[in-house]
Amino acid sequence: MPAYYEHPEWNELDTAVKETVALGDQIYLRFEDTIFYAQGGGQKSDRGSISAEGTAYPLIKCIKDEHGDPLALIDSEHPEELLGKKVHLTLDRPFRETQMKLHTSLHLLHMLIEKHLGHDIENPITSDIEEDFAFNKYKNAVVEGVDFQMIAQEMNELTAQDIPVVTWSDEKDPHFRYWKCMDTTIPCGGIHVKNLKEIGPVSLVFHSKKGNMTVQVRLG
Repeated sequence: MPAYYEHPEWNELDTAVKETVALGDQIYLRFEDTIFYAQGGGQKSDRGSISAEGTAYPLIKCIKDEHGDPLALIDSEHPEELLGKKVHLTLDRPFRETQMKLHTSLHLLHMLIEKHLGHDIENPITSDIEEDFAFNKYKNAVVEGVDFQMIAQEMNELTAQDIPVVTWSDEKDPHFRYWKCMDTTIPCGGIHVKNLKEIGPVSLVFHSKKGNMTVQVRLG
């Protein structure tokens, strides 16, 4: 598994360019190992840089190939020249931390809505993570009667406590992963905080439009 799953706390990694992959008119790099999370599930790609032979190349984005393995696109006119070379990866840690906190917060939000309603509900119509906030969009009928101010209060009570968050890969398919917090387990291939206390205080902003309820989570 990529290092971003096994060691999400790593900020730097020495590795090598294993392969170049042409997708359309762009050439992506496949590293022997990587700390750069490949975008998916609403979570944005990591940011950072790749250094080789004294030159630093900004990371544009990471994506997953058809097998679910990460590929990196860098700001270089000739990325193929890095094939087989040793490289040093540096992660933009503040951006990663924000993405992990917001991603975990969306799961917590959904979990508390189901708790209040007393039953499982449909997945959000849309679930997305921006740079400084995240949101779930539900059909109004799905969340009818939910007191989101109470949800916000309960979220803050939980994110003030020492509550572990666990993720792991499926034994048969390593690309399929799970997320667990308290008594809730769901499939999720994202990366998350290891403890709810890492999230800290949150606030909710919610509004209804055209039959849908959008609930934003903001940190702090």
